[in-house]
Amino acid sequence: MMQKEYKLTVPDMNRLIGCFSHEIQNPEQPSVALAETLDSLFKAMENLAPSKENDEAKGIWVTVPRGKISDWRTYKEAREYEEVESKKEYEEFWRDEYPFEKEWYFVGISENKPDSSWKFRGLSVTGRREHGLIVNADLKDGLREETWHKEEPAIELCKLLLPAVENSMRMLREGTYNKYVADNLPYPYRTGVIKRTAVYAALPEYKERAFDGLKPEQIQRYRDLITSGANDELKIGRLDKMTANDFFKACKLGYKAIGKKIDGFTPVQLYLKYSDGRDEGLTGKGHGLNEGPGIDFDDPEAWDEWYFGSHGGGHPWEVVPGGNSTHMDLFIRHDKRTLEWKVRLGDMTQEEADHHPVGFYYQITGKHRPMESVNFYLALHDAGLPVLISDADEILARFDASDYIGIVPHAVIPKYCENMFPKEYGRVIDFMHVYEEDLEKYKDDIIWLPEEPAELL
Repeated sequence: MMQKEYKLTVPDMNRLIGCFSHEIQNPEQPSVALAETLDSLFKAMENLAPSKENDEAKGIWVTVPRGKISDWRTYKEAREYEEVESKKEYEEFWRDEYPFEKEWYFVGISENKPDSSWKFRGLSVTGRREHGLIVNADLKDGLREETWHKEEPAIELCKLLLPAVENSMRMLREGTYNKYVADNLPYPYRTGVIKRTAVYAALPEYKERAFDGLKPEQIQRYRDLITSGANDELKIGRLDKMTANDFFKACKLGYKAIGKKIDGFTPVQLYLKYSDGRDEGLTGKGHGLNEGPGIDFDDPEAWDEWYFGSHGGGHPWEVVPGGNSTHMDLFIRHDKRTLEWKVRLGDMTQEEADHHPVGFYYQITGKHRPMESVNFYLALHDAGLPVLISDADEILARFDASDYIGIVPHAVIPKYCENMFPKEYGRVIDFMHVYEEDLEKYKDDIIWLPEEPAELL
């Protein structure tokens, strides 16, 4: 059982949220105690209109007082953690950790519609840095009598949140909530955009990284190709046949273009040396998904059998490894499946599909690795291969600094955030956080996006 008496202060909020922020929660059957405390929050927010993006979810901002320095940690405890040498340093550390008199938290709830066959309730809480899926309750089998031990932090948190949620709902009913949020929501919680030119001007090293490995003449050649329409799917031609060695040789062209050591290695050796390695049985020497004996590298039929049959994911194409958003792929595409899918979805008529070119071609995808992607593209294009580069206009806009960089809240990892930004700012593909020192540096360059206003039912 939890012995501490929690207060509605930021340190206690963060302690409780921290019990969940690093866990993936599967739906659990909740106890009676958790269901009751959760029900109080849902009742407090029952007149709040759902999100425009998800009619089974809703949320509202609440503010929580910072509390006293003793609510965070005693000086003795801090010394034991070896974080401070003096009381003055301890107080400075406290101010750095909690710079605002009040912290903001977005309280989100979700629930199935009444006619759903599966009853579910969820609670999430997001702060400046702390965030977590607090409750993921599967209610289709009712409630449990015994409390699961991890429910206790969630129960305590629901109790703390209730008066804060009730206060925000009161402001919403009085008509003051939305203006208060618009005027007072601090920058660490806000979403915005900034012209890339402003970031380049303030941070020359940021610009240097964007152009790293690319010479001006290469960027100009890339610009000429993209603006000429050479990157058009209907203009690049097709290959009637494909082999594994064709793919490996294309990789070799790209590896040479990005400065990899290639002397003394065969094309397949280079692929094994520099690619991700999870090749789904293509080489017989890869690892990971669908390991296999390999195929005949010069046999088009063996390629077709592997390509159209046994392989399923994208890792064979990860020719420059990286994280989920920082690798580069050299895909082999074929129109057959794409056309069938487009006709089925109604995006293309059968007559249009019948007149569409059909065959193999290369497609480079790696918007966050522009040096490798552009050099691969130029090398394959110069070799006369049918090749496309994905996100071509966005990469060019990055070079020309004509696009926007997205500013995301501190609790959001600055990746995979494209859907957070309206179309009026183009397709935003790069994201960043801003901090106190940045506010003066960028001055009026940041365009803060308005929060979605809360509404009553």
